[in-house]
Amino acid sequence: MSELTFIIGGARSGKSAFAMKLAEKHKHVCYIATADSWQASQIDDGEMLERIQNHRKNRPADWETVEAPLELDSAVTNLNGTFDVVLIDCITLYVTNMLLGGSKEAGDEYIIDAINKLCIVCKKLPSHVIMVSNEVGYGIVPDNVLSRRFRDIAGYANQIIANEADNVYLVTAGIETKIK
Repeated sequence: MSELTFIIGGARSGKSAFAMKLAEKHKHVCYIATADSWQASQIDDGEMLERIQNHRKNRPADWETVEAPLELDSAVTNLNGTFDVVLIDCITLYVTNMLLGGSKEAGDEYIIDAINKLCIVCKKLPSHVIMVSNEVGYGIVPDNVLSRRFRDIAGYANQIIANEADNVYLVTAGIETKIK
């Protein structure tokens, strides 16, 4: 059975840097990115493409990288436990990908089911799994239906993962606090 560590925090809080610091303690690391560089280039999202490139530059060259914007549970399963640690960054982008049409069935229940499946496969993996997500509940109530729906689904997803996790860290201003 694996160990599941969940790292949550606001945008630019330092959560990815902390996750990488934890992962660097291991020899064989797989980084699963929920952003898709091909998709970003196709929709002419230069800012997202730049973010992806910066994330790549900051990762050690010997880490394996898998882009999995959808079907994250399948991507984890396909690793066959060949890595000491699997770092998944980020759950909120994964939720966004499903919510904005990554799947025809992407209703709320479908997305929550996908998060539950992800937790199941991660707990079966013999690797240490680190998941990163944004805390979306500290801000104001969004002014439109889609944003409120995203906030609610992401909040439920974070609760599910935190419940399943062995360790949960909240990162604020680059300072990590273990909360579970």
